[in-house]
Amino acid sequence: MTELGFNYIIPDLLVGKVRIGEPYRNHNAKGYPTSFGLDIDCVELNLSKSLKSTDFHLLRGKLDEALTAWEVKYQRHLDRQHKEYRAESVDQLNSDAKEALDDLRSLLEHTLDIDDAVDWNAIKRKDKFRVKPEQLFSDGNLPEFIQFNSHGRPTGFSNQALPEKPTLERVKSDYGFLSRLFRGKTIEEDLRRRLDQWRSSIEQVDKENANRQEHFAKSVSDYDEKKAEFDAEKRRDNDIIESIKERYNNADPTAVEEYCDLVLNGSEYPDYFPKNWILEYREDSRIAVIEYKLPAPGRLPTIDSYKYIKARDEIAEKHISRAEQKALYDSVVYQICVRTIHELFEADTANALDAVAFNGLVTSTNPATGVEETKAIMSVLAKKEAFMEFDLSQVDPKATFRHLRGIAAIALSDLTPIPPIIKLDKSDKRFISGRDIVAGLDESVNLAAMHWDDFEHLIRELFEEEFTGSGGEVKVTQASSDGGVDAIAFDPDPIRGGKIVIQAKRYTNVVGVAAVRDLYGTVMNEGATKGILVTTSDYGRDSYEFAKDKPITLLNGNNLLSLLEKHGHKARINVAEAKKIMKG
Repeated sequence: MTELGFNYIIPDLLVGKVRIGEPYRNHNAKGYPTSFGLDIDCVELNLSKSLKSTDFHLLRGKLDEALTAWEVKYQRHLDRQHKEYRAESVDQLNSDAKEALDDLRSLLEHTLDIDDAVDWNAIKRKDKFRVKPEQLFSDGNLPEFIQFNSHGRPTGFSNQALPEKPTLERVKSDYGFLSRLFRGKTIEEDLRRRLDQWRSSIEQVDKENANRQEHFAKSVSDYDEKKAEFDAEKRRDNDIIESIKERYNNADPTAVEEYCDLVLNGSEYPDYFPKNWILEYREDSRIAVIEYKLPAPGRLPTIDSYKYIKARDEIAEKHISRAEQKALYDSVVYQICVRTIHELFEADTANALDAVAFNGLVTSTNPATGVEETKAIMSVLAKKEAFMEFDLSQVDPKATFRHLRGIAAIALSDLTPIPPIIKLDKSDKRFISGRDIVAGLDESVNLAAMHWDDFEHLIRELFEEEFTGSGGEVKVTQASSDGGVDAIAFDPDPIRGGKIVIQAKRYTNVVGVAAVRDLYGTVMNEGATKGILVTTSDYGRDSYEFAKDKPITLLNGNNLLSLLEKHGHKARINVAEAKKIMKG
């Protein structure tokens, strides 16, 4: 399998502050790649983002764009920290507080003067090739005799100076007057010796200069090779953008989704907004369905003003009232909804959209359980023809939402869940009918030697029994021969529930960390809440280390037998026996 990877540069301000995961590939049931993904996060800023693209090379552009945006956010974060502890910054803090609240109150207005259509030329790569000179040398040591320009290209080299040829007059000058008169033979022998040394030195210098010439020529060749690779990659990336543009103009479903994603990604919001969404384009109805992550109420700024208390040498904060906070939150959410619909419709130069279904989701901690939950609090379906007649500079976004017959609680800040008008499609063409395998189990059955197809169906049955008590559902995907998503569970439990990706690995060797990484990438790509990897063997230390602090559960052979026993089934696992059977 080809290793995924590409070069990227972390901005100096973010070095040590961001974590960039390994690129991963997602496959369909037949093993064909479907998309690529990359996860990044910044704990200090409470930022995380899952980048995704149907084309691997376009993924790097999205990473560069995200890092550039986060660099700006981190600088603002540092600036805020600096200002908070300076008494003389109160005026600036007050100005910032006012600006923050004003920005929230004008979210919709902000986008009305902006052309939301994707500027294809603007997103193409225009970066110039640059390389650190030491990267042109395998040992990383930079020769002092080679000169480089600002792009890292070798421009020349200096030769070692040739020694001066000894002459009779110079040799004589080293002797006194009497020696020159009476020691002529000695002087001649000294000259011959010095000439021999000079010829030897000339040979050494010539060799050194030839070596320098060779080093210089190789460095130029390596530079040209790296530049050619860079230029080819740049052309390829820009050709991909042109391809997406052409396919979008022809209403290709995948390209329409990619285009809508580019539109929303270019929409500017305050730093603390999640800016995460899942978008699906339905070709038959020409509807874009969006699950859009909204900021939680507690994430919005509420400071009305600052005051420096000289006696206590501190800066006091004054917040807007609770009623104002609730009204502000409702206003913000309605604005985001109307603005998102507007941006997609306005940007739709190919006229691929007839309607947009917007589902606003909020992730917050349930005060009753202390558990973090994600729920839909608003849903609306807007038809393009009618929506484009609205004068958004004059509307009340809440009234617009009601006019479109959107569904939401009276007070959005209460985070009351609602049923979406149109849900993202939970059906999956990969799902196939399950088979009854568990009924044939007994202590004679060696799970490690079971056919992989039967093993995947067994895992589906086992987890179906595990989730049945809470009304869950488990479906097996099309035959994957140990790759891709083997089963998907839908657990309706409000606390632990959600979409769960289950992968079954009937292995006789230790499961490598690559399989765990693949599962994590699939969990992110599927928008699942958790991933479970089940194997007949075990996992290495790297696998457990990678899974730590991630929504991943690793079940080894012993865990599998225990789970079977929990539901009244008997079986055994004998890896050595399975290896012999497979070799035979």
